Amino acid sequence: MSRHTEPTTHPTVLLPGQAASPPGPCDLSGMYLMHHAFRRDLRDLLAAAERTPLEDRTAWGEIGLRWERFAHHLHEHHAVEDRVLWPLLLERVSAAADAEGRAVLSAMEAEHALIDPLLDRCADLVGRLVAGPDEAALAELPGVLAETRQVLDDHLGHEERDAVVLVQRHVGGGEWADLERREFRGRPSLGELRFQLPWMVHEVPDEVVTGLVRAAGPGFALILRVSRGRFLRHQRAAFKYVA
Repeated sequence: MSRHTEPTTHPTVLLPGQAASPPGPCDLSGMYLMHHAFRRDLRDLLAAAERTPLEDRTAWGEIGLRWERFAHHLHEHHAVEDRVLWPLLLERVSAAADAEGRAVLSAMEAEHALIDPLLDRCADLVGRLVAGPDEAALAELPGVLAETRQVLDDHLGHEERDAVVLVQRHVGGGEWADLERREFRGRPSLGELRFQLPWMVHEVPDEVVTGLVRAAGPGFALILRVSRGRFLRHQRAAFKYVA
């Protein structure tokens, strides 16, 4: 039985590449924005690895910086799920004797364990390429990034189709908002927000961004407005060889 009786009040958000957007009382826009950013960055990082010349040291420095930021946010995203979200849902699906739900949550943890070694391999290869021209690393990196992209996309799609159903079934809208505020958003500094906010909405449809900015308030809108130009300059520098 569901632990909440709240009506479905939040419109579903379906961003490019997203597998599903199950309805319910929880506003999962923030999760979907992160998933979109992860998919987009791996797409661009793979294209950059295939096309960026070894001798363009400035470009590789920017690629290295983007990799570090991407990997940091992905690690934080998965860490809070492992620490907070999956245990909360496991408690509730167990109380509901939901064997299918338990299987979904077990798969979420197993899929995280598959992704981490791939991220470590990518980090090592990118680090070698930032340090200097390394033909062996350049030859290996696209294949590892492609594998990472596929494994991560499979996981995100599974999460969007099945784990989000458990969130909407077992977590109330107010409870989810409180979890986001206390756990999922963390406590980023102003400097971190000046990267994170434009990064999260890059290539997101304008109508979605407009609604999110309106809901988030004037502080969010101000940081986004003053930070977007700098973000786009770094974006162009890192992915200058990507169409």
